[in-house]
Amino acid sequence: MPIQGLVRLRKHQFARQQAFGSVVAATRAYPFKGVPGVELTWTDLDIDTGSLDPTAAPYRGAPALSASLEAPALAYNDVPLLLSGFFGGAVEPTGAPAEDQTWVYEPASTTIDVIDPFTYEFGDDVLTDWYQLGDGILEGFDLAGPEGLGPITASQTWKFGSVASTGSTDSPVTGNVPTAGLSVDTNPTLVYLKDMGIYIADAVAELGNGQILDALHSFSLKFSGDIDEKRWGNGDQSFDVDAYARASRVIELECTFSKTSDTVGTTSESDAWMSDKAVDRYVQLAFESTEMAHDSTPYSWIITFPMRYYTRTEGEVGGNTAVVLTGRAWYDPTDLKGVFTSTVVNTLEVDDFGLAGS
Repeated sequence: MPIQGLVRLRKHQFARQQAFGSVVAATRAYPFKGVPGVELTWTDLDIDTGSLDPTAAPYRGAPALSASLEAPALAYNDVPLLLSGFFGGAVEPTGAPAEDQTWVYEPASTTIDVIDPFTYEFGDDVLTDWYQLGDGILEGFDLAGPEGLGPITASQTWKFGSVASTGSTDSPVTGNVPTAGLSVDTNPTLVYLKDMGIYIADAVAELGNGQILDALHSFSLKFSGDIDEKRWGNGDQSFDVDAYARASRVIELECTFSKTSDTVGTTSESDAWMSDKAVDRYVQLAFESTEMAHDSTPYSWIITFPMRYYTRTEGEVGGNTAVVLTGRAWYDPTDLKGVFTSTVVNTLEVDDFGLAGS
């Protein structure tokens, strides 16, 4: 008899929820690596019991529910999970069924976008040991474009508000878990660094003429911030999170450049860093695949944001020196009229992602 519980049979299945606190059946399987962290915070009482050893039973507190997941090769159809999970905003694509889909993200800075919670199903071939984690949002994620121009990787840090299990008596799942019939795309269109151009300019309108050529080796684009979990004494007999509040948000770009006239010397990006006053820059990362999403429309992803430099360090690539410049996005109410914009063209339809709430 074979031993059950195979690592290679693990699956990661997600769906966007229409309402906070209401888990849904998963709608899509994702090609990720990693496991959830379920800490129920069992705690011993600090009391005297006349014994050297614990006597009184521990008690449960508010759980810490997370998942550190990796996408070793990010696909265009996986991008909305990251952007909706982090920014929220109830974004839905435009596009007719069975044609290309366009997802536009323009997160607010001076108001609060609606949070998009997600249900996450995780398990393996032992069907009596699957987790159903609800009210998931991305605390942060990192995109990395590697030396050698290969696929973009994505490291994700998820936070969840509720947990249930197919193997739990007191915390049973809602519906049928795992959701049947979901399989990862066996030949997705990947986001490659070879297909990306980087543009940096003084203004948004000048980005088209601002491409940095023969310089970018690799990059890291990091999204992070602080999230508050709100739990209220409502008599609902549950430790589940009642709401989230994003307290801060940071978008940071780190680029490793060869030394060219664009990256070092006067009027260069390094010159903008070594300035008496912060210099406003505008950055665009533009991906366009050789694969078509539909007819003559290629898969694509365009990211645009204002940036100011914070650090420069010295690097090396092979036998050559390099400069590593790091900048952070800022809220620009005048030119970009925002902090970040992203347009993704893929084939992911909203029914396969999860409908947005309000």
